[in-house]
Amino acid sequence: MAADPLETAWKMHGALADWTGKADGKASFALTLQATVLAALGVLAGSGRVFGGVGAGPALFLLWLGASLLGAGASFAVAAISPNLRKERRGLQEGDDFLYFGHLRTWEPVDLEAALREKDPLPALTRQLVVMSEIAWIKHRRVQWSLSLAAAGAVALALTAAVG
Repeated sequence: MAADPLETAWKMHGALADWTGKADGKASFALTLQATVLAALGVLAGSGRVFGGVGAGPALFLLWLGASLLGAGASFAVAAISPNLRKERRGLQEGDDFLYFGHLRTWEPVDLEAALREKDPLPALTRQLVVMSEIAWIKHRRVQWSLSLAAAGAVALALTAAVG
């Protein structure tokens, strides 16, 4: 016997919420590391003790490249954790969607109760699953870019020390 589609959809919804939260956690961790390295880099460069010997040429280029890559990585981390509230991607109108919190907030409690009693939630839930999957995918890709750029920035900064 096939599983209840509504129960399966809710399990998928829970898994997507978990995956989205994990992407946010990874992005927050990446942003913390990247911001810390950039702040330390700024302090060290400002003191003149560590990067004071970096003159013009390859070492200076690598220093700026590393800092720029870390900054770009931090920007992708910020983009990953930024809330996604674009209405046009939600599909249903506010009166038809009782799953997306942006639409749900406009309901009157009595109308919501009636909708929950009378309407099949599966169409709204499956639409929400598709939207949540797209959001989770985008978040994970941004985290991937953030970490890749941070790694490239770290290599450039390490090369700065080797060249300088």
